[in-house]
Amino acid sequence: MPRLKVFLSHLTIEKELAETLQKAVVRDFIGLVEFFISSDTTSIPVGEKWLDRIVGELKNADFHFVLCSPEAVKRPWITFETGAACLRGIPIIPICHSGLSPAQLPVPLSEFEAVRASDRDDLLKLYRRIASKLGSDVTEARLGDLAVDVAAFEAQYQKRIADATECEFTPTAVGVIVSPRVLCVSSKQFMLLGVEDFKIILRAFPDTVTHRQVLTSADARDVLMQEHFDIVHIATYICPKSGDLIFSDINTQTGETVCQPRDFLTAEAFASLLKRTHASLVVIASCESFELAATLLTATNVVATRDIVAPAMFASWVENFYGVLPVQALSKAFDYAVKASRAPMKLYARQDLTIKRDNHVAVAAKP
Repeated sequence: MPRLKVFLSHLTIEKELAETLQKAVVRDFIGLVEFFISSDTTSIPVGEKWLDRIVGELKNADFHFVLCSPEAVKRPWITFETGAACLRGIPIIPICHSGLSPAQLPVPLSEFEAVRASDRDDLLKLYRRIASKLGSDVTEARLGDLAVDVAAFEAQYQKRIADATECEFTPTAVGVIVSPRVLCVSSKQFMLLGVEDFKIILRAFPDTVTHRQVLTSADARDVLMQEHFDIVHIATYICPKSGDLIFSDINTQTGETVCQPRDFLTAEAFASLLKRTHASLVVIASCESFELAATLLTATNVVATRDIVAPAMFASWVENFYGVLPVQALSKAFDYAVKASRAPMKLYARQDLTIKRDNHVAVAAKP
């Protein structure tokens, strides 16, 4: 019997739920269902090869499942994948979770029969759709367990989203950074993409101020342990599930590392290093990075994105942000860069920051 192919659209930050659903369906249909999950092991900038792979998988799909949360239905990428499936006539099933009901789905998702991911009866409807396509029986025995697993994910996920929302910038106190010391964390492969972030940073701040660039986890660890940096700029690949910083080369079509040993720095270890160096701001300028941002919020102010951003849009945001930051407060520089680039960035900050240039003042590490 040929395998049934399912294309599953979801936000990167909801990958855990996607994998939970995938494992349950593959198990209960004894391997007769094959999934393509539309996010990779490593979060990568959108490129032609990656887009080709998405389109190719959609062409071969028998079903298109869409994980629909209040966050997901706002994203253009989810709409793009759904539209492509609709044009091909592929059966589309919205799977609602984390506070979104089928009645709340926007057009065009509202035009399809949706299910609730944490409702056993709705999951049974989903299984019956799959079984009908396969011409097989439905295995119901573990649907209750799947509903419980989904509910557990929803509780944790909604809390993390709420915690991050609370940290979105609201004007309070203003901190001053004198002649900021800046560290750019990147990787050799990422630099080969033509990323000009470090050059932009050099142009933005005085030459007399210390600027460093590191390309491995060991270098990042050593420099953050030994020196103080006010601003840490991240321009490397990030694991969407764990938030880890990836320094190894990766396959840009699959997101998998292509060399061993794998060079990475965990999000938790990075947060610890930021606390030690007393960083005032971290800018995550690679791709969707909610997991990393959520971890770093305990250590410092963070700029990040919750959505897929094209490289050209990211480059525009970086250029505008650092072009304005030396003469405007953090909040104003951020707002200007978002308006100029239209990049879907988020500012998570407990205080505003201003930059003061003083070429005659030595900036010592904070105690």
